[in-house]
Amino acid sequence: MNLLLKMKRIKDLSPSERQVINYILNDPESAANMGIVEMSQKTYTSTSTVIRVCKKLGIDSFIDFRIQLSADLGEYIDHSLVLKYQAPIEPQDTLVNIINKVTSNNVRAIIDVKRFNSIEILENVVGMMNAARQIDFFGSGVSNLICQDAMMKALRLGIRSTAYSYYSEMAMLAKTTTVDHLAIIVSYTGQTEDTLRVAKYLQRGNVPSVSITGHKNNPLIDLCSVNLYIDSIESIYRIGGMRSRLSCLHLLDLLFSCYIGKNQDKLKDIMNRTFLPETFHNESES
Repeated sequence: MNLLLKMKRIKDLSPSERQVINYILNDPESAANMGIVEMSQKTYTSTSTVIRVCKKLGIDSFIDFRIQLSADLGEYIDHSLVLKYQAPIEPQDTLVNIINKVTSNNVRAIIDVKRFNSIEILENVVGMMNAARQIDFFGSGVSNLICQDAMMKALRLGIRSTAYSYYSEMAMLAKTTTVDHLAIIVSYTGQTEDTLRVAKYLQRGNVPSVSITGHKNNPLIDLCSVNLYIDSIESIYRIGGMRSRLSCLHLLDLLFSCYIGKNQDKLKDIMNRTFLPETFHNESES
């Protein structure tokens, strides 16, 4: 187990030993660079107390303790970022605080995608993608940008697809599309009026549909054949739906990656043909 996580869980400490543990947890980076005398001074304890803490953690010497602390520090910091989920950005926050908070929220958003969607549901959707003659992506605003990204992935795999930008285009397609298509509808709130109209048209035509939406109850869920979920708590600074956008992109990455995994042999030729080498080097080098 990570040493710092072990320190968070350790029990049966004397008040002075707890003082050492708390000091290290509050500033592990500084503690990793301290000698035993300095640590005892900073914690207002003694070198013998610091040694006892090491022994209770299963480490024979303070030198070994520092080595393990340094080795485990990076993993602990990443873990701590996840635990600071939804920490609001305050006016007094430093640049470092803001970076840590945004990173924490984004990491947690990705983890929640896995937590909210079972393997069985994801496998079902990949099966629907396999069975479809064409995949149509529907979404408004930022969700439409996510749909455009998904259409590019589909194009790379030779999948016929659409991701229209305007409601009139989406509505006409939804009213005329056939049951051999698959509709993937992206809406964080599940309450966007244009998106709900499109979903109703698709439902009336018995077109298979998959929603990507917040995990709380919303009208879109009842209109779709299958529902995939993302976290429904957006940051208070909703600039382009930061967390929801990242969650949707990650979920679509999972779907396309699973699709590729199930069709590698079939897709090898088309992926070679759709690879554009000219986009990976400077034309002046040609």
